[in-house]
Amino acid sequence: MKKLVTAFLLVIVVSAAGISQQRPLRPNAAATIEDAVLGFYISQFPEKVEVSDEVLARILPMLRTFVRDRFEVSTRRIRALNQLQMMVQRGDSEDDIKRLIREIDKADADIQAGQEKFLSGIDPLLNAQQQAKVRLFQAMTDQRLRQMIDRVRNPGGN
Repeated sequence: MKKLVTAFLLVIVVSAAGISQQRPLRPNAAATIEDAVLGFYISQFPEKVEVSDEVLARILPMLRTFVRDRFEVSTRRIRALNQLQMMVQRGDSEDDIKRLIREIDKADADIQAGQEKFLSGIDPLLNAQQQAKVRLFQAMTDQRLRQMIDRVRNPGGN
C-alpha cells in the first residue's frame, strides 16, 4: 500500500511541478492533482501530527485553504520561472525580465505568508509536540516531493 501511495504521489508531483514545460496543465487535470495533494495531506496529517478527531475537524478548513493556496501560488511561480527561462534564452528586454523576477519574488513571499498564516491559525490548537510535528511533517513532505521530482527528471541517477 505504501508503494502505491508513493507512486500515486509521484505522479501528482510530476504533474504539479510542471515538468512538461511545453504545455500547461488542463484545468481539469490541475484540479485533479490539487484534490489528490489535498487528500494526501488530509490523510497523513492526523497520523503524523497525532491530533484528535475534534482538533482535526477544527484544523481541516485551514489545512484545505493552506494546500489550495500553496498549490495556486506554486503553479503561478512555476509558470513565471518557465517564462523567465524562455525570456533569458531569447534575450528579452531587461524590463520584461525584471517584471517576471518581481512576480517570482511575490510568489515566494506569498508562499511564506501562507505558511505563516496556516501555522499561526493551527498552533493555538496544538501542544508544543504537535506544533513541532507539523513542521517536521511539512519539511519531510517537501523533501520527499523534491526527491521524487529529481528521480523523474533524472531516472538513471546521473
